[in-house]
Amino acid sequence: MNYPDALAFLDGLQRFGIRLGLENTLRLVEAFDHPEATFRSVHVAGTNGKGSTAAFLDGILRAAGFTVGLYTSPHLLEFRERILVDGHPVSEEELAALATEIAQVIDHVFSPSPLSSPTFFEAATALAFLHFARRSVDWGVIEVGLGGRSDATNILQAEVAVITNIGLEHQEHLGDSLESIAAEKAGIIREEGWVVSAAEGAALEAIDRIGRQKGARLIRVQEQYRVEHLARSEQGETFRLTGRLREYDCLQVPLMGRHQVLNAVTAVAVAELLEEKGFRVGESRIREGLAAARCPGRLQLVSARPRILIDGAHNPSGIRALRAFLEEEKLSGCLLVIFGVLKDKAWEQMLGILAPLASAVILTRPESDRGAEPRELATVASGCFDKVRVAETMPEALETARALADSDDTILITGSLYTAAAALRALGFKSIF
Repeated sequence: MNYPDALAFLDGLQRFGIRLGLENTLRLVEAFDHPEATFRSVHVAGTNGKGSTAAFLDGILRAAGFTVGLYTSPHLLEFRERILVDGHPVSEEELAALATEIAQVIDHVFSPSPLSSPTFFEAATALAFLHFARRSVDWGVIEVGLGGRSDATNILQAEVAVITNIGLEHQEHLGDSLESIAAEKAGIIREEGWVVSAAEGAALEAIDRIGRQKGARLIRVQEQYRVEHLARSEQGETFRLTGRLREYDCLQVPLMGRHQVLNAVTAVAVAELLEEKGFRVGESRIREGLAAARCPGRLQLVSARPRILIDGAHNPSGIRALRAFLEEEKLSGCLLVIFGVLKDKAWEQMLGILAPLASAVILTRPESDRGAEPRELATVASGCFDKVRVAETMPEALETARALADSDDTILITGSLYTAAAALRALGFKSIF
């Protein structure tokens, strides 16, 4: 198959929805003699910050001279963003060839029971691992798709498990308490392994309990690392860090927000652990790797007058981090919010968190079949925003926002990474690379 055929094949697997469990992914990788066993890996789970933490780790390991495969989801503008080697996406030709092989295995191994076919994410995960093996990567930095214990990526025997934080999400799959969600995410911890976590409270205690049951060692980021915030600019954050191995003065990350500092510190904690285990990392490589990291769609500034910020916050805890950033910034002018969200998210709560800061909200639909109907959101939004507009498409939403905004105002586009993707497309972005 060619590249368009490969995309159509993968997209066609979306009809099988979300299916938690490892059986299908294991059957796929067994057909290729377990490509995931050919490289060391760091496995990253959590409610928010997984993608940014993975990007920081990717940067650090690459700066240390390793060949690194980075697997994240979802993508913004094109599928190939999910699968990077040393910062470069899988090529169209490579993707087409890999998808052909995956399709042949599905036809052979899963026939004559098409209803048991791998899902989109299971196939994408196997494809990524096969690509990393073919490229002979030293390390894979692998982001969990959903949860942890039963996520397709959990066939890995990772060197380190990372759990960024815990919030209420996907309760229909993971449970309805922080403790139950933490337990699902802690399913990525390996026997006698290592876990690094920035979680807090009852969630952290659940992670610690499961880690101890497995004989694993836990590094508690927020207790064992001390941060002093130094400065913020449109180029990112600067901070001083006292780590377990050394002090770091004036570390810089190219992403805005104190939550991104915590994600960076979590990555440093992993890097220091790897250094203790004998891998060549060191301060200069940590510093270089953090500064080089990229994670589009996270407080991404795309225009100055009016200021346009795109952020993929997609749940209440992510929106709270976004609100904290906006309150610290003390923005001049008014804040206008373009909001598009998936219907299974806690969108009423998300709107309520943003409402006190915003003069208007424009409700639109994210680029997903799971997108919430903006007119349904409007009923709730009218109770907490002074001005509510509905726009069926992102270009219409941007046009409405610009008509309402003065040059010193800020237009914030948020609610989902799918909404962030729609905004980037409407603003003319063809690629994130």
